Amino acid sequence: MTPAELFDDHRRRPRQLGKLLNANATGDVGSIVVGDALRLYLKIDGDPARIVEARFQVFNATDQVAPASALCELLAGWTLAEAKTVDAAAIRKHLGGLAADELPPVIWAVSAVTSAIAAWEHAPEREGDEEREALFCRCHGIPAAVVRESIRLMQLTEPEQVVDATGVGTGCGTCRADLPAAIAEAQESAKPKPVAAPAPRTGPTGRIAQVHRIAKILSDDVRVPGIELEPWDLGDQRLVVRLRGSGDRAAALAKAGQVLSSQLGGTWTVEAAE
Repeated sequence: MTPAELFDDHRRRPRQLGKLLNANATGDVGSIVVGDALRLYLKIDGDPARIVEARFQVFNATDQVAPASALCELLAGWTLAEAKTVDAAAIRKHLGGLAADELPPVIWAVSAVTSAIAAWEHAPEREGDEEREALFCRCHGIPAAVVRESIRLMQLTEPEQVVDATGVGTGCGTCRADLPAAIAEAQESAKPKPVAAPAPRTGPTGRIAQVHRIAKILSDDVRVPGIELEPWDLGDQRLVVRLRGSGDRAAALAKAGQVLSSQLGGTWTVEAAE
């Protein structure tokens, strides 16, 4: 094959495409939630540390597939020191002397190598071969968190919309059955949380405010012919009032207790001052 033909073969039949389940370093470029992204997976082992295997995923950025495929093929067996020097020239050489203008202006996989190695070198603990994130779509290695964020940010409401936006369900199709539940979960989490009612104020300021409120209730809603009620002392759901006038005092006290209980809650007792 000519260099151009080999490059096109990497585009049509990419090597090392898909998630590397035992990876212990990853590097991301772009954002799958926004649209275009590349994720590079590395399995690093040995002393000195070497790249045992490299795989990649590309979302929407199809011009990055062939360069990433060639790069992952190239990296196998390289030390981290060697991998840090990889660039477009190394990829062109690996492809038999590919012309520079055949490659995209920016090769995301090169940036992802730098990011993945930096993450591995600064990780406080090695995760070993454990799977580090829950996958929604195992065929394409798409994390559940990516699906949830896509649904939330893009306000997706139908399974087909999620498929089109993220690529889940385009492999074996098994995960499509989980999409309605994922949509419902994302919609529920997006609902505004109820705001708790403010706690009653305590102390002198809160007491004065409550007295003013009670005085207004007595004036506006407790109307008994020939009598007026004025707050005199306030306790815990207990109000002492001064009565003025010659109306039915018992009826006025009873009505005041009913109205306060209705508007303020609880069971209020209203008594006349001695």
